[in-house]
Amino acid sequence: MSTAASPPARNRGQSAGTQHPGGQNPPPLPTDPAELERLIRGQQNQLASSVTALVDKVSPKNVAQRTVADLKERGRAAVLTPSGEPRVERLAAVGAGAAGLVALLVLNGARKRRRRGRREVEKAAKRGRKRADD
Repeated sequence: MSTAASPPARNRGQSAGTQHPGGQNPPPLPTDPAELERLIRGQQNQLASSVTALVDKVSPKNVAQRTVADLKERGRAAVLTPSGEPRVERLAAVGAGAAGLVALLVLNGARKRRRRGRREVEKAAKRGRKRADD
């Protein structure tokens, strides 16, 4: 006696190999047209809410808001401990870096002013020599 495996039964509207979420077979479709319409409307509403949620998630405005919120949280975590106390060593390092940057900008400005002054002196001397030659 041979025992041949029968092919799996398919529900209407599904292709072979398609399974319902969770690996279960979906319930059979209703035969009553009104019940079928209710089922279709429910599926349409579920799909519409899924699409709306996806559009909301990927909209540039919402992505930007999430990014800003994430950066704010990272900034807080960088300067505050989980208990809310300031991380003194990090704040001191940031302060020292800012002071160093200000010092560099001040020195650079002074250097530029000195160069500008020299150029003006050289130009004046050149004009004076031209007048003397005339």
